[in-house]
Amino acid sequence: MTASVENVVRSGIAVLLLIAAAPALAAEPTVVERPGPDGLTELLVQADGKTLATCRVNLSRRNAPAAADSGLIRQWEGYRFGGFVCYNDNQFVGSEYSKNTEAKTYNPIKLDVAGWAAAMKNAGMKYAVLTTRHTSGFLLWDSATTTFDVASAGQTTDVCGEFVKQCRLHGIAPGFYYCLWGGKAWMPHPNARAIILAQLHELASRYGEVPYFWIDMGNWRPENLSPQEIYDSIRNQQPRAVVILNQHIQDGGAIRYFPTDVMNGEVHLPPEGGHRAFRRVGGERYYLPFEFEPVSQRIAKGTTTPWGPVGAWFTVRDSKPIPAKDLFDWIRQAYARGASNVLLSLAPDHTGAMRADDVRQLEELGKLMRQAGLLEVPPPASPPAESLALGKLARASGVWQGNIQQLGPDLAFDGDPATRWGGTEGSKAGWLEVDLGRETTVSRAVILEGWDRTRKFAIQYWADRQWKDAAAGTTIGARCEVKFPPVKARLFRLNVTEAIDVPTIWEFQLFGPE
Repeated sequence: MTASVENVVRSGIAVLLLIAAAPALAAEPTVVERPGPDGLTELLVQADGKTLATCRVNLSRRNAPAAADSGLIRQWEGYRFGGFVCYNDNQFVGSEYSKNTEAKTYNPIKLDVAGWAAAMKNAGMKYAVLTTRHTSGFLLWDSATTTFDVASAGQTTDVCGEFVKQCRLHGIAPGFYYCLWGGKAWMPHPNARAIILAQLHELASRYGEVPYFWIDMGNWRPENLSPQEIYDSIRNQQPRAVVILNQHIQDGGAIRYFPTDVMNGEVHLPPEGGHRAFRRVGGERYYLPFEFEPVSQRIAKGTTTPWGPVGAWFTVRDSKPIPAKDLFDWIRQAYARGASNVLLSLAPDHTGAMRADDVRQLEELGKLMRQAGLLEVPPPASPPAESLALGKLARASGVWQGNIQQLGPDLAFDGDPATRWGGTEGSKAGWLEVDLGRETTVSRAVILEGWDRTRKFAIQYWADRQWKDAAAGTTIGARCEVKFPPVKARLFRLNVTEAIDVPTIWEFQLFGPE
């Protein structure tokens, strides 16, 4: 915080009003939330017994993820390859997860944001995301909400502002990363909700149009701030922005935080069978493309996983660039498995500039990707055929502990691979039935199973007052597609006759002839 606060007015959406100049403060500011006019939420920044600034945010207007055919998602997918600029006070404390509390720890001696942008452009990157706030809570902009920011560190450069400027000058779309986890607003800080809303408002209101917001949920607590409120606070301020709520390390199958416009798995690749971008959440169908976020540096004590090294997001003393050929191989796999975009971490060092080895790595990687045609944007995805069994009346041989709400048979027909049917406890067989409502021709089934338990099964249909086999098999696994001669019936079922544990099915989908 410095002696002035930027005055931003956005009619009908949010307002930041300068109430008083902000002198040097004896105490850390706090942010108080209260109802505002016209259904807005009002946030008051207070310190030393004075109100320094207020802002109003719109949490009452609900938003949903952009449609597959929307210009926003097509624009985002058109970026294809981007840079995740991991730069904060981490470089100065030498830790991936800083718990620093002193603003003056941040002290770059040759901050070169233009150099970052030039290196990204040279690598073929079309978008970039800056870590505006990481685990210590240190802010890379001059904020009214805290004394723990670049201005309080004695630095004159608003890194967020310079980042946006240089990205635009180099033809790169700028984006902001913001971490809910950590710092003086560490959950469950009593004012965490108001502080986060006020800081997100500052990021969304000061720098013009910012097309991408990357929210790291971290130590998120629903009683403090819901995913819907986080999403709405940004989209109502930046209606043309794509917003991702970080789903953390996984293959993109589980929707942990919603709404989000994009799915991800951090350093985890999409599944071998490919990312399923068309998903159902709460009965509605959404298009949620995948972003792969590999690290570009390895540290001596880093952990290597089947999908790549979990090394250094931030440049620390012993971090070294991963060979460009290795990065290329992971990125190629990600695209082959259905990732729309790749956001590669890159990190300036404690001086504020990128190391020469890292610049060379990006240049070499860019050449490899151009030669392989990986920077070319594929045609828009088309939605797959919808299951004939979607949302239809379902029955089962039994439900785990009678828990119909969480493990009932209808959950295997809701189009959501994150919900499932679970059979009777202790059983090693069971059936799952669906009523299509009328006689329908079916020739293909897709089964998603939990934990690979089935050893013998049949897909059956009801005819002549008995169940008849349309197809049979042994194991099912994560995804099993079964084709069979067309049969016409109203009732179909999956009959698991042998399993090593309780049968459990994420999805049982039926399709007609193509």
